[in-house]
Amino acid sequence: MAMILVGFTLILLMDLVPIVRRRSWRSAIGFFLFFIPALTLAVLRQKNVEVPSLMLALGDWLKAWGISY
Repeated sequence: MAMILVGFTLILLMDLVPIVRRRSWRSAIGFFLFFIPALTLAVLRQKNVEVPSLMLALGDWLKAWGISY
């Protein structure tokens, strides 16, 4: 668990610091839109929590809208 947090902290420092220095707030929001779910999924998998498939949920959502793939 500690290695996951250390790894994500390094990613955060290496990628977010230049974005903040440039004051690119849209990029920072985009970064966090991917960073937070990735961190959450990594921690949940480490804790052996079963995470449902996003592809199955997407398929159900598309079928509800009448879209088939």
